Amino acid sequence: MKKLFTLLSIITVLGAKAQTTLLNYWNFNLSDTSAWRTPTDSKVPGARLDYSGAYADYVTDAPDTTNSRDESGPAAGFALRLRSPYGPFIMTLPTTGYQNIVVKYGLFRSGSGSSFNTVTYTTDGVKWDSAGLIITDGALPPTTGLGTYPVNAVAAPLDLITLDFSQIPGVNNNPLFQVQLNFDNTAKGNDRYDNLSIEGTPTALAVTLQSFSGAIVNKNAKLVWATSSEVDAKSFSIEASTDKKNFSEIGSVDAKNVKGTNGYEFEAAAPTATTYYRLKMIDKNGSFTYSSIVALNVAAAKKLTAFPNPAVNSITLSHEQAIAGATIKILSVDGKTVSNTAVKIGAIQTSIDVSKLAKGSYVVSFENNEQKTITQFVK
Repeated sequence: MKKLFTLLSIITVLGAKAQTTLLNYWNFNLSDTSAWRTPTDSKVPGARLDYSGAYADYVTDAPDTTNSRDESGPAAGFALRLRSPYGPFIMTLPTTGYQNIVVKYGLFRSGSGSSFNTVTYTTDGVKWDSAGLIITDGALPPTTGLGTYPVNAVAAPLDLITLDFSQIPGVNNNPLFQVQLNFDNTAKGNDRYDNLSIEGTPTALAVTLQSFSGAIVNKNAKLVWATSSEVDAKSFSIEASTDKKNFSEIGSVDAKNVKGTNGYEFEAAAPTATTYYRLKMIDKNGSFTYSSIVALNVAAAKKLTAFPNPAVNSITLSHEQAIAGATIKILSVDGKTVSNTAVKIGAIQTSIDVSKLAKGSYVVSFENNEQKTITQFVK
């Protein structure tokens, strides 16, 4: 009986092991040799290859078996050739929903090609590093954190290059993950890549983001968000950008890790120009993911907007400056007025108690200077 229990325990452990998933793959065997940038097979959207050197094309070589997945078809045996003068080779490889990330490819070079590659990666689109990266080059011993490996000449069989990012939490579940290869600048030939793949195992998110929105309230930028299923979540870093590309942290809020729905809010000084905000949701193990982006503009706040939306106890309406007699009406979906509020002269924002309203969708009508503006909100 004890042996049977042990066997069942082993089966349970093995059965619980997450299966490796192919996130994106390039075989470079397409008849259209200009289509090398997009994957042959893709599970996670947004993957792309870019090369800033002289140019990239396909070259016929023996089929690569180091990491073969699909070497069939009319162009089997092709490889991607990156020519000198060399420039960075950038792989955009989103890992949304996955962890334990590994990148693999077959590689060799022409006789005068780059004799080594240097690998760096970024998790935020700004900082590039090799820290924690484990590289295996063919039969050579793995190296950790160095980022550089030698490239065999074309006469030798292709080497299987394995870039193991599984020990770097920031790579997990990250839509901004990129890998960059740089080359020996003294080389005059070309490097050739085949069967490029990125693999990972599904990850259970420490937090599920239900909503994220923002508005200009009382001359401040107010951001609110709601989450569910918080398990081992650490914090929410609030990041801002003026160009939608370069973000920096402007504050942080600790995660509650309470069952059910959790609500959060954060305020900062109102931006003088359009500013983009996002959440960096950080797990206790160091992995993180980003929210969608919210854009706020002081000028846009003069239009009729309801915030937060969905509402819970109250809503703040941003509107044009009110004159005498301005009113705000809340109507049910069947057109019945359920609330009528007089607006103070000169006001550009008005808060209304909606705690007694039933759950559902509502229309808001702002009547001012014989003009009517409407919007909607959900409770």
